[in-house]
Amino acid sequence: MRLRALVRKETLLLLRDPHALAVLFLMPTLFLVIMAGAMSSYLQDRPPPLQLVLEAPQQSESSRFFHAALQAQLPDSQLREDGPTQMARVSLPADFDQRLLDTPHHGPALSFPAQFDRLSRQRLHAAVTIALAQTRLRAYLQDSGALQEDLTPAEQLERIQQRTESRIDERERLASGDLSAQANATQMSVPAWLIFGMFFVVLPMAGSFQREQQSGALLRFRCLGLGLGTLAASKMLPYLAINLVQFVVLLSIGVYGLPLVGLPALALNGSLPAYALLAASIALATSSLGLLLAALARSSEQALLLGGGINIILAAIGGIMVPKSVMPEAMRQLAEVSPMSWALDAFLSLLVGHGSLNEVAPGCARLLLFAAVAGISGLFLFHKRVQQTQWTTHY
Repeated sequence: MRLRALVRKETLLLLRDPHALAVLFLMPTLFLVIMAGAMSSYLQDRPPPLQLVLEAPQQSESSRFFHAALQAQLPDSQLREDGPTQMARVSLPADFDQRLLDTPHHGPALSFPAQFDRLSRQRLHAAVTIALAQTRLRAYLQDSGALQEDLTPAEQLERIQQRTESRIDERERLASGDLSAQANATQMSVPAWLIFGMFFVVLPMAGSFQREQQSGALLRFRCLGLGLGTLAASKMLPYLAINLVQFVVLLSIGVYGLPLVGLPALALNGSLPAYALLAASIALATSSLGLLLAALARSSEQALLLGGGINIILAAIGGIMVPKSVMPEAMRQLAEVSPMSWALDAFLSLLVGHGSLNEVAPGCARLLLFAAVAGISGLFLFHKRVQQTQWTTHY
């Protein structure tokens, strides 16, 4: 009965605190939508189309063949004969036909505007290299008489593509390790900011503990003979429930809300029991960390600085703010100390790797171990704080 009353009291205090609810629900929702939109052109399954100018001083069969081969490599892109200086340019030399069989060969010149990003430059360079190789192969086959002269340009391109393309079998060894490079913007943003939001329960937990100590309520609980386990459980249980609600609400926003703003919907791949285990593991880790920070902080200001600072640091090094796929190797190794990174890896093994309960088990085990260490440390410090609380502590 006492535990139920304390849990009810803590729940009512939380529900009456609009600032805490905004931190736990509104903030991660805004981050989720904003970052999914901001990263949609970077983390996507298909590269964006390019706008190019293909300059050919002298039109010939070879230059037209090169145009068709380059268009085949960039099917969604637009190749124009002229355009503004802000567009990337592929410039063929005037003696393009005569130099196709030269060794070494000097290909067309590429020029990029400043706003042309690195990935697009690499994509265009690769497409030009393949199209040029196919054009040179056509010239070689024509010179050796191995290519029929009565073929149309489209038939010639088809024959050349058959000679230069190979079937490469790809096998995904997913469901473990860093999958952030394979994730799209939705798969990356939704779990990242969901985890970030769940960890922010440490702020209202620590703040509630400080308010009780400063108001004397904690001392009254001690005088009533309430056990340490009852007091600690009354702090953790409401926030465990809040975390689980966060998990469901933010996933629902990813599935049903993002399409309303024109972003791809989140597909919940993988095993449903694995999602339940992951949600429970993250909730226990965050609540245990909240208990530890509540016992460590000596004032509401310290609780705010500790909770907010630790969350931001764990998010920065854990692949929440910046995907681990773009981090240098040293930062990737540093990310392994962040529980947010463990949670995100487990999440991506489900969303990207279509994983099962076995695949998320290692990450969940690390989160539960972290919860045990933080929880035991928090209980010890909590007990010490309660025993040291006196009428004159904050007066």
